[in-house]
Amino acid sequence: MSIPKNWPPSLPYFKAPQHGKDLTPAQLQFLRTRPVIATTHSSQFQDNDNDDPLPIIPASHPATSTPCPLVKILPISDPAHPAHGQFGLFAATDITPGALIVAYLGRLHGRGATSEESDYDIWLEREADVAVDAARGGNEGRFVNDYRGVPKMVKGRPNARFGNAFCERWGEVCVCVWAVGGGGGGGGGMRDNASAGGGGKKKNKKKGGEGGIRKGEEILVSYGKGFWEERRREGGDGCADDE
Repeated sequence: MSIPKNWPPSLPYFKAPQHGKDLTPAQLQFLRTRPVIATTHSSQFQDNDNDDPLPIIPASHPATSTPCPLVKILPISDPAHPAHGQFGLFAATDITPGALIVAYLGRLHGRGATSEESDYDIWLEREADVAVDAARGGNEGRFVNDYRGVPKMVKGRPNARFGNAFCERWGEVCVCVWAVGGGGGGGGGMRDNASAGGGGKKKNKKKGGEGGIRKGEEILVSYGKGFWEERRREGGDGCADDE
C-alpha cells in the first residue's frame, strides 16, 4: 500500500473513513445521506460561500486521493516553531483561496467513545453526535498544526480551516481542510476534544490571512480556544503532532 513520505511506520494509514462500532443506524444514515440541494464544485472549489449547501466533492478530486498529491508531511526544523522537532503539513503546490486541500480521515465515533487523551478528535457534526479521531490512524490531515506562535504567519492568522463536505469517493460526509478566503466547506468541528463539550460549532467560519497558500508554506488552522484551555489544565504543550 502506498503511504506518504514521513508517515510514522507504527501508525495505520487510512484510505477511507473508519466507522466505530458505537455508531448508531441514525448516525450512519446522517453520514451517508447525499445532500439534496448542493453544489458540485470545480477542481479549484472557489467562491463557495460559507452559507451555501454542503459541497459535494467528486471522487476524482485530488484532495480525497490517498496519498494526497496537494500536501507533504515535513519535519519542523525552525527552533522558534511551537512544534519544533515534530511534523507539519505543507503545500505541495500553490493553493487558491477557498480551495479544498485534504480530507481529515480517522475513526468516526459518538461522544460515548471519545478518548479524553486524544489531541486529534474533531467534531464532524455536534448535533448528530459524530466526531472523527485520528489519534490511532488517519491520513495527512492529522498533521495540520495550529497557527498560534508560528513565525511568519500573515497577521497572525490561520491560512486554512476545517469544514465539512460530502465526498463521493467514500459516499459520506467528511471533515476536510480548506484554504481560507472565498468560502469553502460546510460547518465543521474545531479541534477541541469532543469529550470536553466545546468546539464543534455548526458554523465555524473564522477566516484568516489573505487567502491562498503558496507551494512550500505550512498549512495551519485554528484548533479553537477550548483545545488550548484543555491542554493548559492538563499541563500539556498542545502541539498537533507528537510523532
